[in-house]
Amino acid sequence: MKKLINETTQNERAKYIEYLFHCHHGDCENCGVCQIFKGTSPQIVFQDYIEGKREFQDIAREFNQKR
Repeated sequence: MKKLINETTQNERAKYIEYLFHCHHGDCENCGVCQIFKGTSPQIVFQDYIEGKREFQDIAREFNQKR
């Protein structure tokens, strides 16, 4: 479920990103987060969302178009 900016705090948004894209610490072949983000931290990719500047879905759509 997407968490909208106006329904969450900055801390809740940061935890949401961490929850969605958490590291599996050694189970890389079954995860894929690092491959999706090509080694960039999801927290960096979604920084504008965490800070309340842009919605999650807008950033995800833009990121997927660039891939």
